[in-house]
Amino acid sequence: MAYRSKYTGRYSGIGAMLQRPWIQAKCVAVAERAKGIAEGRSPRETGEYSRSFSVLPITKNVPFRGKPRMRAGARLINTSGHARIVEYGNGRTPRYSVLSKSIDDLKAANLG
Repeated sequence: MAYRSKYTGRYSGIGAMLQRPWIQAKCVAVAERAKGIAEGRSPRETGEYSRSFSVLPITKNVPFRGKPRMRAGARLINTSGHARIVEYGNGRTPRYSVLSKSIDDLKAANLG
């Protein structure tokens, strides 16, 4: 006879856990790993683009069942003035896709 778990999750408890500082610290740690990958992938013409990456801890409103719920997280951004051109290209500048390729590398590293 197989044992069946009788666990039923409490959404309020899971939601409270997703607001805790230690969850945000883990999110920031993952964003810092992505920052290192992005800095390694960025073009080296001037070096300004690779120096402009920063990680910001955020609290984001993620609606659940129609009600607003605040969740901890982190955001990797590039504050360089030409970040959009480097990421998407503009005809003269090739598309480097630094952030999207960095996310793909991070996902591939966690699969193994």
